[in-house]
Amino acid sequence: MAEYAAALEAFKRVAALAVEHHAALDAAARLMHSHTWVGGGAPAFTADLSGHRTRLQSALSTATRALADAVVRQGGPTLPAPTVTTSPTGAAAPAGAFQGIDPRAMTSLISTLDHAAHTLPPAGARLGAELAAHGLSSYPGHTLGHVAGWALESGQDLRQRLSRIQRAVPWATLPAGLAAYDLFGAHAPGSGQTEQFLRRVAAGDAEAVRGLLAVQEGGGDAGLAARVNAWWHTTNQDTLLNLPGFGSLNGLPAIARDRANRRWLSAEKARLTDALNRGVAELVELRDPLLIGGWERIASHLRRIEYIEQKIAPVEGYPLPLLLAFDVAGQGRLIVSWGNPDTADVTVTNVSGLTSGLDAAHGDLERARALWRQADATSGDKTVASITWLGYDAPQIDPGLFDPAKSVAFEGAAAKGGEELARFADGLRASHEPSRTARRVVIGHSYGSLTTGHAATLRPGQFADVLVFVGSPGVGVRHARELGVDPGHVWVGEAGGDPVAALGSFGADPGDASFGARRFPVGREVYTAAHSCYWDADSASLSNMGRLINGQYDQITPPPVRGDQPQLLMPEIDPNFASRSNR
Repeated sequence: MAEYAAALEAFKRVAALAVEHHAALDAAARLMHSHTWVGGGAPAFTADLSGHRTRLQSALSTATRALADAVVRQGGPTLPAPTVTTSPTGAAAPAGAFQGIDPRAMTSLISTLDHAAHTLPPAGARLGAELAAHGLSSYPGHTLGHVAGWALESGQDLRQRLSRIQRAVPWATLPAGLAAYDLFGAHAPGSGQTEQFLRRVAAGDAEAVRGLLAVQEGGGDAGLAARVNAWWHTTNQDTLLNLPGFGSLNGLPAIARDRANRRWLSAEKARLTDALNRGVAELVELRDPLLIGGWERIASHLRRIEYIEQKIAPVEGYPLPLLLAFDVAGQGRLIVSWGNPDTADVTVTNVSGLTSGLDAAHGDLERARALWRQADATSGDKTVASITWLGYDAPQIDPGLFDPAKSVAFEGAAAKGGEELARFADGLRASHEPSRTARRVVIGHSYGSLTTGHAATLRPGQFADVLVFVGSPGVGVRHARELGVDPGHVWVGEAGGDPVAALGSFGADPGDASFGARRFPVGREVYTAAHSCYWDADSASLSNMGRLINGQYDQITPPPVRGDQPQLLMPEIDPNFASRSNR
């Protein structure tokens, strides 16, 4: 009888312990359930937390069952064990792509872990003693001690990281990428090569920059831009901006990219000028015609640098241009932003198609500026950044027309360009200051709309908030919902008389109602001008794109009524043109 009474009292004490401590990690689990969307190490930390919470509750359940069985063995009744298994839930993910996390939530997480670390060890000791006194395994008590040790170690690591981050970052809200790859960095998925490159870059190793750019181009590390951004915030060395190519790293702040790229542009100009002078001297001295090819290549690169210098000069009435990337080799690259995309309420990325490139950048830069001016005029107190993105080898009218990897008749160039565009968008997302309301708009023109479509499918739900396609031959999918954006925010504009817009060569025709996108009015133009009329000054098309950028869908206006006078050079080659002329 005494044994029964002792077992019963032990059961009651252990049941009370279980009720008191089974939810020790539930508050932490609820917090992390709300923050796994930041990616990086957060999901892994959440999984680790969940595993320890499960072990804690399993140990308490095992202990109470063991003592309940001991009561039965002493002739007592079957006792109901307390419920110690819970399923904590929390609010789901972010309201906007640039949303960060509240440091107060992370402080609460650390406090919860600290509390568990200090209360579970004595509870585990009592639990083990109660079990051992009745000849039962004390392992559940040891489990509580192991869980407490994990909570202590995790809390200390997070506290140190959060403190360092808050000293380095001025914002009241932490960027998601910084949380993903620094705050939860101990749990971030392994990328030893990337981390090694970043450490070497921090030490000033120019070769490591080339290695990082190769990783970026390879696309194997989807979190690279966020890693780079988190690393920069805790490094932020001005001397790194002198490293060749450093400004091309996606994820760096736009201001840092601009400063690095302008320094590199100047350094390349000096280097090539010196090489050109030496080359001319050798050519004169040796009279070797084989030297001419190298001399012409250097001269060509210098002309491109001077061209870029002209194009990134301030323009009255517009924000200072930021040079986000350039390359004078091959077909060339040029990415320029009018306005700071890291702080803008709306960021617009403009993607061009056939014949676009560095040597023909003037028109694309003018279009980006026109969109900035139009959107800025109706944005109220919101700020706008408009980006010219010439970041891929767009098809040209050259022998490449017969190469499926380069031709405008095939998707090869768009697929490769889409990968580069998606990685650039990763960088914009990583470097933007935390915001619940900032929006991303991508406008694809002509073959650039196909490139945009490919990029959107690579980052469903993360690439853009609004997609606008103008003069599109198709975007590579059959329906707007396949683009990873709410079809209510996918817009198509087609000028009457635009032959490219009628093709529907790549997937379904975006202008067709069955595609599921929304259409905005553009108007009709002569056949020879229709494909490039979308940015014409004072046009309905430009005005409406400005409204779309600002999310003012209810203020879209129709084009002015035109007479039905015959227009030369506008053959009615497609019966659908007639039905589209009034869109």
